[in-house]
Amino acid sequence: MATGGHRRRLALILHGERAFTPGLRDLVARLREAGHAVFPRVTWESGDATRFTRELVAEGVDTAIAAGGDGTVNEVLNGLAGSDAALGILPLGTANDFAVQAGIPSDIEAATDLVLSGEPLRIDTASLNGRRFLNVSTGGVGAEATAETSSEAKAAFGSVAYALNALRRLRGLSARRARFEGPDWSFEADFLVFAVGNARATGGGQAITPAASVRDGLLDLCVVEDMRMLDFARISLLIGRGEHVAQDGVHYLRTPRVRVTADGPLLVNVDGEPVEAAALEYEAHGRDLRIYLPRQEGAARAAPV
Repeated sequence: MATGGHRRRLALILHGERAFTPGLRDLVARLREAGHAVFPRVTWESGDATRFTRELVAEGVDTAIAAGGDGTVNEVLNGLAGSDAALGILPLGTANDFAVQAGIPSDIEAATDLVLSGEPLRIDTASLNGRRFLNVSTGGVGAEATAETSSEAKAAFGSVAYALNALRRLRGLSARRARFEGPDWSFEADFLVFAVGNARATGGGQAITPAASVRDGLLDLCVVEDMRMLDFARISLLIGRGEHVAQDGVHYLRTPRVRVTADGPLLVNVDGEPVEAAALEYEAHGRDLRIYLPRQEGAARAAPV
């Protein structure tokens, strides 16, 4: 494990279910032996990771490392908002959608080396009703499937659990009517799925906003209109490869802001976590996060950077 060129002050924010991941205690011990100050915190309930991050940033940490899945990364991201502290990721969750896209190693020592020996990049984030997110927000079939995927199913089946729930929901496929508005455009649609992406893929690698980049100051909006179940199944397969954007019944555009409204609350998924609101206000925030990402060419191509 690299020790880094200077002594660091690191917040290590651990998802409670990942606190006993093999090697974590030894990793913290070696970091401290190398002269780094490490402040571990273990989450118990929703909101803990954001609160711990804010407290430790106020105490002077230079980096907050999110050790968990996409939800943990999202909470740590929100704890960093307004600060110049950087984000590191130890991908210990089920899908690890952003980490996989970015090429962050799944091995905890290799992921830690990235933080110790690299230089942080500045990238965009997005927000939904004022709350930051890093990856993708989805509404419709995908969001409902994510909300219904239990922690037990995730543990047993990994990212396949999301796909199994999505397939189950196809039997009762039903559309919602919504209005989508941007700075100089608007349209209404009966949608089965919509996505607002700062990055490209969600739900275990489904590239629903394949042209998204975290360095362009824009959001990518994808809306899949109501269609027959067989047609939607075909579109879903294309989404897995990011080849759906030119298909009939698919709207795709890039914009700095999106407002989504409907008759009644909309359930959406934000970085893997369910959120319900009557009006959804999405906004891009250009280059407002410092984050440790691999810089090699292969990872840069796969990542939305």
